[in-house]
Amino acid sequence: MSQFVYEKTYGASPGEGMVYDLEALINSYNGEQSVGCVKIGREHGRIAIAAFTLLMRRLHEGHRQSGELVVVDASSGMDKYDCRVSLISTHSVAGGLPFGCLITTLESRETLTLALTLYNSIIPEKAYFGCGAEGPEQCWRTRDRSRSCHQSRSGAQF
Repeated sequence: MSQFVYEKTYGASPGEGMVYDLEALINSYNGEQSVGCVKIGREHGRIAIAAFTLLMRRLHEGHRQSGELVVVDASSGMDKYDCRVSLISTHSVAGGLPFGCLITTLESRETLTLALTLYNSIIPEKAYFGCGAEGPEQCWRTRDRSRSCHQSRSGAQF
C-alpha cells in the first residue's frame, strides 16, 4: 500500500516505469504548448532530454547574439538519479540568457550528442537568429575546461 501511495505522489521509481511516466508528462506538456518543446531519447540505457520554453524560442529567433555565441554550461548531481543538467545560453547586455536545457543520465560524448540531436530537432527553423541548423558562429562548453568545446558552424565538438 505504501508503494502505491509513494508512486502516486512522487511518480514511479527508477526504471521503465519512471521513463514511461516521464514520456507521458512530456507528451502532455507538448500538447499544451501546441509546439514540441521537449523531447526525450534513449540509447543503450542512457536517457537524454532536450527542452526549451516558448520564451526561449523567441530568443532563438529574435536575439542577435544567439547567432554569434552559445555557451553550454554543464552541472551534475542535480537529483537523486545523478542527472547532468546543461543550460544552453547566450550573452546580452543584461547578462546570460538561457535558451535551452539538456538533461542526461551520463556526461559521455554519445549521450551529449543524443541530447544535442534532440535539441536541434525541436528548435525553430529560424533558430540562432536565422542561422537555423547551422548553429551559431561559436560554441563554448564550460565544464571540463581541458576539453572545452570551441566550434564553428561545422557542428558541436565536445
